[in-house]
Amino acid sequence: MKFSKETKRLTFMSLFLASAVLAGIHTNTLRAQDDMLDEANDVLSGDSLQMDDINLEGKLSPSERLRQRREKLEERNKIMVEKKIEDIRVKQEIALTNKLQDAFGKSLNNINEDKVQVVQAAPVAPQPVIAPVIETKIVEVKEEKLPEVKKSKVIPYLGAQSMKGDKIDFESKLNIGANLETLIFPQLSVGIGLGYTSLEITDVANQFLTNGTQLDPNYNNTYNSSFGTGRKMSSSKLTIEANSKYFLTAESKIKPFVGAALSYNRSNLKYDDAGNGYAYNGVNYGNEGFSSTAMGATAKLGAEVDFNETVGLNIDLSYTKTLSSGISSTANTTDNNLDQARLQNITKSMEDSDITSIQAGLVVKF
Repeated sequence: MKFSKETKRLTFMSLFLASAVLAGIHTNTLRAQDDMLDEANDVLSGDSLQMDDINLEGKLSPSERLRQRREKLEERNKIMVEKKIEDIRVKQEIALTNKLQDAFGKSLNNINEDKVQVVQAAPVAPQPVIAPVIETKIVEVKEEKLPEVKKSKVIPYLGAQSMKGDKIDFESKLNIGANLETLIFPQLSVGIGLGYTSLEITDVANQFLTNGTQLDPNYNNTYNSSFGTGRKMSSSKLTIEANSKYFLTAESKIKPFVGAALSYNRSNLKYDDAGNGYAYNGVNYGNEGFSSTAMGATAKLGAEVDFNETVGLNIDLSYTKTLSSGISSTANTTDNNLDQARLQNITKSMEDSDITSIQAGLVVKF
C-alpha cells in the first residue's frame, strides 16, 4: 500500500503531537509527586511531628494533614496560654501575701486589738491572654470600748431620826454617818456603815418613878427649885452596821432599791448639869449617866440618782427595831439617887421604841 507524501507528513505530525502530549502528562505527574514528597519532608522535619501524625492504615490527604497540624498548634498554644496565666496568678498571690504580712506587722505594733477583715473578690474565670483581676480590701474595725463599771462607792450622809415609844417621843439633833458599799452582782450590793446620832432632852416628866398617885419624895419643892422646869440630859448613839441593797434596775439613772441591815448600837444617856447643889437622903445629885449596848435590825427603802459615772445622790427611809437589849431585866435600880434609875428607864424605853430615819447622801463611785 503506497502512501502519498501528504499522507506521510500528516501521519508524522500526528505521532509527534501524541508524543508531546504524553510527555507533558508524564512531566505533570512527576511534578505532583515531587510536591507531595516535599510536603512530606516538611512534615517529617517539623518540630511538632508526633506519632499520631502517621496514619498506619492508610495515607492521609494533604488537607487532613494540614488540619491535624493546625489542631496540634492550637493545643500547644492553649497549653502555653494556660501556663502563662498560672504564672501570673502565682506571682500576684506571692505579692499579695507579702503586702498582707507587712500590713499585719505594722498594725500589731500600733494597735493591740484591731480587727482586720480581708475581703477577696470572686476569682475570674481564666481567659486567653487576659490575666485574672484580684481585688483586695483591708478594712480596720475599731473595737467599741464599753464604759467601765465602777463597782465600789462611798456614801457620806446627813439626816434626821425619830424615836417614838412608851412615854417618849424624841427627835434627833444630829444624825450623820457614812456607808462603804460594793456591787457583787449588777443589782445587788453589800456594805458596812458607821453612824452617829445625838439628842438633847429635858426631863420634865416624873412618870417613871411614882408611888401610886403620889410623886416620889425626891421630887419635892427643893428639887423643882434647883432644876426649874426639868433637868437637861443628852443622848448619843454610835451605830456600826452591815447592810445590803437590791436595786430594782441596773441601767437607768434613777435606781430604786430595797435594803436591810444588822446593827450594833452603843448608847449613852446622861444629865448635863452638875446637880445644882441638890441633895436628898444623903445623896448629892449631879453627873449621873448610863450606857447600854443593843443589836438592831433595819429595813430600808430608797433610790440612787446618777449624775454621771462617778457622782450621784442617795436618798433612803429606814425603820429600825431593837433585837436584844443591853439592859438586864434584873438590873439594880434601888440606888438612892433616883435620877440614876430614871436614866436607866429612859434608856430602856428608847431601846424599845420605833426608830425611823430619813437620810440623804452623796454617792462617790470608784
